[in-house]
Amino acid sequence: MTRKIAIAWAVACTLTVAKAQQFTISGHLDGQENEQIIVKGPNGDVSVQAINGSFTLSGPASEEPFVTTLTTSVDRNLYLGGGKTGMYMPAQPLEIVLTPNASLTIKGSTRNLHLASVTGDELNESFTAFRKAEEKDVLEMDQLRQRMVELRIMGLKEEQEATMKRMVELHQAISASRKRYINENPGAFASVYYLSRNAREYQPEELEAAYNKLADTYKNTRYGRGLVQRIAAAKSLHVGGVSPDFTKPDVNGKLVSLSQFRGKYVLLDFWGSWCGPCRAANPHLKSLYEKYQADGLEILGVASEKVNSQEQAEKVWKAAIEADGLTWTNVLNNEVDMKQDVTQLYQIEGYPTQILLDREGKIIARWLGSGAQQLDDQLKDIFNH
Repeated sequence: MTRKIAIAWAVACTLTVAKAQQFTISGHLDGQENEQIIVKGPNGDVSVQAINGSFTLSGPASEEPFVTTLTTSVDRNLYLGGGKTGMYMPAQPLEIVLTPNASLTIKGSTRNLHLASVTGDELNESFTAFRKAEEKDVLEMDQLRQRMVELRIMGLKEEQEATMKRMVELHQAISASRKRYINENPGAFASVYYLSRNAREYQPEELEAAYNKLADTYKNTRYGRGLVQRIAAAKSLHVGGVSPDFTKPDVNGKLVSLSQFRGKYVLLDFWGSWCGPCRAANPHLKSLYEKYQADGLEILGVASEKVNSQEQAEKVWKAAIEADGLTWTNVLNNEVDMKQDVTQLYQIEGYPTQILLDREGKIIARWLGSGAQQLDDQLKDIFNH
């Protein structure tokens, strides 16, 4: 083989390998028109402009199954009053699985993008089946969220209470549906992934039992390995357990570790600039911080922003800190090439989530939503005023 032929053969092999690592997604979404479709690939965003709702795009895939999201430039957010410059509830994206050579087809509507059908391989088809099992309840929940915004604007408190009661019932029904799917489909990739995603819904012993029941097929993926870590974390995240350490950048880019606050009581506040209830809780947190900081209370805010880049995340995060006048330490959970997702580490399922730690880093209490009066009572007992 001559040198030229050898080089040409090597280049051809390289191109063949590169091509083999590509995923391809085609589909049609009602209501998409000529807007952009964006997929968060393992090496960055891949996007394409749809034509009359139809689209095809491709990009590089990693060797291991990679769960990511497909979104649209169509504005699907739920605004919570104040127009599009105010607080909002982000629209849910469509979760998809990328693998080398994947050729996927998507069908659905832009409005309900998060419930679209994805076919083409057994991994994505298991996700589609998972979504189908909870679709009825998810659609009703979406409608109730919209209704709740309208009721708040109108100030109809009794109707709000009835709507919230139904939302709680639906949340329980969705949780039960997910657990049922995982239990009945131990060999599905969706079961491994969503068990990891919904680990907070399980007691530590229940989570370990659910993991042990899974088939070995996908246990060695990042999500299976993550579950092993989650089980260990779940055992420590109960009241009395030691909080896992983490390190994240603050508003000045300086790395801050939770362990730096040992010796003080710490309130971990998981929030985001987009989160209406989080922002509404900030004035009360400010008053608590002013009252107890001198006694040894620190607040460590952990923000997760729902935007497409770290630059955007930093912009909206810092603007919210300034607008709300937050003086405690805040870190961001959106850095590029994130090696430690604190929301996963602490199994955060909703915002805000607040976790109170003692001087040794042990968990005193945890609240999904603002701790409110319960937090007030805990701090009053701790600091005796």
